[in-house]
Order: sequence, then structure tokens, then C-alpha cells
Amino acid sequence: MIFGPYQAIHTFLSVFGVGINIFLLFLAVTKSPKIMRPCSALITNKSLTDIMSSLANLFVMQRILTDGSSISIIPTGPCTLIGPTACYAGHMFMGSFLEHNLIWLIACYLFRYYILYVRDPSIKSIIFAAFLVYTPSFIHMAVWIKVFDMEQKDFPNLSNSNSSDMVLTGNTVYWSSIVVYVQLVITAVLVVIAYTWIRNVLINFILSMGATLSKDVKIINKQLVKILTFQVCIPIWIFLGVFFFLAMYTQIAHPEILQYSITISFMLAPVISPFAYIFFVPHYWNFCIGKKYVTPMTTSICASSTSTCGSSEKKEGVEN
Repeated sequence: MIFGPYQAIHTFLSVFGVGINIFLLFLAVTKSPKIMRPCSALITNKSLTDIMSSLANLFVMQRILTDGSSISIIPTGPCTLIGPTACYAGHMFMGSFLEHNLIWLIACYLFRYYILYVRDPSIKSIIFAAFLVYTPSFIHMAVWIKVFDMEQKDFPNLSNSNSSDMVLTGNTVYWSSIVVYVQLVITAVLVVIAYTWIRNVLINFILSMGATLSKDVKIINKQLVKILTFQVCIPIWIFLGVFFFLAMYTQIAHPEILQYSITISFMLAPVISPFAYIFFVPHYWNFCIGKKYVTPMTTSICASSTSTCGSSEKKEGVEN
């Protein structure tokens, strides 16, 4: 295991990613009022996924090389002390967590629509949805890892681990990497489409309800639109990482710099993502600046983070 500038950058991003997401977990668990529980459950799942992405990156610290005919993964992290299969597993699960992060964003948008026009989901339903969403990706990654392990046993010299740099290559590495990047691009496109849809839903809801909305609910929905807009940066970093890969794959650009840029670009997604909630959820931001926030009796911040004000307005109507 070698520790140089590239490993230092990965270590900083990974440790910072773990730290900022643990802080967001703390805010979601301890600084969310009872009425925010569905929202805190959504944030908790997303934070845990970002923590796992950061830990997987720290474990592998990979460079990715390709000339179009082959793909090589060069891990330089602690996984090299264990073996090629461990490094490949870290590589695949990092891609799995990034994909789950994007899929969960889409799920959150659907939850926001559900809350807006139906009711707040239960914590159990959110936990069940999280497991349901991640299970196919987990099985997919596990199958690839098993195939790679079998390939290593059949061709023990395929991955070079005797030199100073461990190199993972072969058909399994090639096709699994292609499949993962295609899935990331498709999922990122779906996130952008879902963002556009839910943003229009929220804006149209505010415009249609007009004067019937309370001041607090209007503020909450404005904050929600800001959160949604901030979260669009997540697929942008995924697009950028895949663009770097395609530039190498098609030999448009020299791999000297791009081999380092792919994973770093991917890592910026879980590092930047928590700030959407820290900056724009009033409870969390006011805690950070030491200002007390008083929650309105009939308004849910979860409605702002998970989307709804519809249920809040219904409560107001019943009380009135």
C-alpha cells in the first residue's frame, strides 16, 4: 500500500464525507421534531448510503484506466493488503452505493408527491422501501463479485498483485464496469427528470392553493425547492465521472490525469449532498448557527424535506 498525494486526496474526501454525513445523521435523529419523523427517516437512509460510499472509496482508493479494448482498476487503498477480490468487491459496492443514492433520490421525490396528495408515510414503510430499493443492486453486485472470484481461481495470474501496483483486469472487470457506468448514467438521467417533475408539482401546488396556504407552508415549500435544486448537483458529478471515463474509453483524452479524476468526481456526490439539508432545513441550519427555531403547530418541516404541505393544510382545515 502506497500513500501519496492521490491517496491523501481520497483520504480527505472519504473522511470528510463520513464526518459530514454522521453530523447530518445527528441532526436528523436529535434535532428533528416528532412531526418530522418521516423526513428524518428519509435523510437517515441517504446519509447511511453516503457513509458507505465514502468508506468503500477509502477502502479501495482506485484509479481506472481504459483504452477501449480493456479496463483496468488499480486499487491503492487498504484493500490491497487483503487481496484482489476484496478490492474488486470494494469497487463494485462503491458503484452500488452511488447508484442506490440516486435511486433513493427518486424514491424521495415519489414520497414527496405521496405526502402532498395522500398522507405521511409510516417509518416502517420507509424502511421497507429502502431495503426493497437496495436489494436488486446488492444482488447484482454480489453476482459480479462471485464471478470475479471464480475468474481469479481459474486464472490466478489475471490480476497482477506482485508489483508495487495491484491491477485488476479481465472480462469480468470490463463488462461489470461498463454495466455499472451505464446504470449510473440512466439513473442520473431519471433523477433529473424526476427533479423537474416534482419541482413543477410543488410550484403548481403553491400557485393553485394560493391564498389558502399559510405563510409557514409557503416558506417551507420555497425551502424544499432550494433543497431539490441543490440536490441536482449529485447527478452532475456522476455525469462528469462517466464523461471522464468515456473520454479515456474513446481515446479522446490522455489517461494521465483522467485516471485520477473518475473516482474523485464520483466521491464529490456523497460529500456535497448533505449540505442540501444542512443549509435549507431550518431546524438544522439554526442549530448550526446557534439560533433557536420554533416549529409552527400545524406545519411540518418534513413536508418541506419530504415534500408536503398538503397534509398540514388538511390538519388546519380540520382544526378550523
